[in-house]
Amino acid sequence: MADDLADTGAAGPRLLLNAQPFGFGPPAATAALARQLAPQCGELAYFGGGHTLDLQHRPPYHAVYGTTGLSDGERLAWLRRLAPRYDLFVTAMDFEEAALARRAGLDVAVYDALTWFWPEIPATAGDAALYIAQDFFGVRERIAADPALRRNSVIVPPIIPLLPPRQIWRPERPGDGRPGDGRPGDGRPGDGRRRHVLLNLGGLQNPCWEPSDAAAYARLMLDAVRAAQPAGRSVVVTTSRGVTAALGDLESRTEVRTDMPTEVRTDIRTDDRDTVLDLMSGAAYACMTPGLGNIYDAAATGVPTLWLPSANETHHLQARLLSEHGFCDARLDWPDLGGPADYDVPASSPSPVPEALTRAIVAVIRRLSDARGLSALRDRLADEVAKSTAGLGLAPGRARALTERFGHGGTGEAATALVRWAAENSRRPRH
Repeated sequence: MADDLADTGAAGPRLLLNAQPFGFGPPAATAALARQLAPQCGELAYFGGGHTLDLQHRPPYHAVYGTTGLSDGERLAWLRRLAPRYDLFVTAMDFEEAALARRAGLDVAVYDALTWFWPEIPATAGDAALYIAQDFFGVRERIAADPALRRNSVIVPPIIPLLPPRQIWRPERPGDGRPGDGRPGDGRPGDGRRRHVLLNLGGLQNPCWEPSDAAAYARLMLDAVRAAQPAGRSVVVTTSRGVTAALGDLESRTEVRTDMPTEVRTDIRTDDRDTVLDLMSGAAYACMTPGLGNIYDAAATGVPTLWLPSANETHHLQARLLSEHGFCDARLDWPDLGGPADYDVPASSPSPVPEALTRAIVAVIRRLSDARGLSALRDRLADEVAKSTAGLGLAPGRARALTERFGHGGTGEAATALVRWAAENSRRPRH
C-alpha cells in the first residue's frame, strides 16, 4: 500500500512515523502518537510494513507508505525520495529502520518502551536527535548512568491516557447477567447481559518464530480459556489480522470436540486501541499476553488479568517484574505446564541468547499442539487457566497501581517533545 502525499502547505512540522514489526506494542504506540500529533502537524505520514499496518489508518495520516516485502535497498531509496519532505523520522523501536532513515538524510527520533530491557541499548538511540523512553522499573537509573542517552533523552510516563469513568473497570454485581445469554455486553453493571472474558493476544507476531507457531499459541490459549468458562460466558478474542485469519481457518477445519463447552460463544477480531480499552473495561476479567502495552492498558483500565505464558523474552521478564513488585493478579508460564523452557534468567539481566528461549517456547507449543496423545497436557493448561481465574473479577486488577508509580499521559508528553524539537531544529525551508 502506498499513497501519494500532496503538499498541503499547512503550518506545523512534517513527521514520518514508523513502528517495529515485533508484536503490537510498537505499532499501537505509534498509532496513539499519530492521533495526538495530527492536529499539530502540517504533514503526518506512516512508513512501515507487515502487521504494523493493521493499526495505521488515514486519517490521522495524510499518507501511508506500505513497505511490506521491500528490501533494505528499496526502502532506503524510497526514504531518500521522501527525506526532503519531512522534518523528522519517528520510529517506535525499529532501530534498523532508524539507521536507514539516517542514511537517507533524515533526522531521527526514537520512542522506546524497552529501555529497561536491552542488554545493550542500540547505538542508534544515542545518535538520535531525540530519544523518548517510556518509564518502567529501572529506566531512570539506566539513563542517568549513560552520558550518551542523558544528552538527548526525554523520559515520559506510560503511553496511556487518563481514561473517562466509562472505561474504568468495575466489579460485576450479582444478578448483572442472565444465565444462558452469551452475548458480550458493554461491560456496564446492570446492563442485563453477562460480561465477556477478553482474550487479548496482541504481541504474537514477530520475526523470531513462524506465523504457524503464533497461530498454534493462539489456538492453545483460546481452547484453554473457553474450556474454563461457565455456561453463558462469552469470550472475545482480539489479535492481529494474521492471527485472526489463522484462528478462523482453524475453527472452520476443526471437528466439534466433546471436551469443549460448545455453548461458549467466541468472537475473534482485530481492534484499534480504543476498542480494546472498551473491551477491557467491560470484561469480567482478561487473559492477556504480558507485553508492556497490554500491561499498561490493564493499569489504565484496572481490569483484573491473568497473564498468559510468554511468547518472547520480554513477556517473561515483564510478568516476573509485575509479580515481584506486587502488581500481578495471576500468571501462568510454561514451567507451570510441564515446560521445559529455560527461565533461569534474572529479571534485571536479559538473556544474551534470546533465540534459545524462543526455540524452547516453540518446542513447548508444538508439544502441546501435537494431537497424538497429549490431550492430558492441554487439559492441564485449561485446568490451570480455570484455577488462576477463579477469583478474578471481584476487585480491580493490581496492575492499576502502576499508574500511581509511573503516571499516565505519556502520549501527550512525547508528542510535545517531538513537535518542539521539529520546530526548533527543522532545516526544511518553510513555504
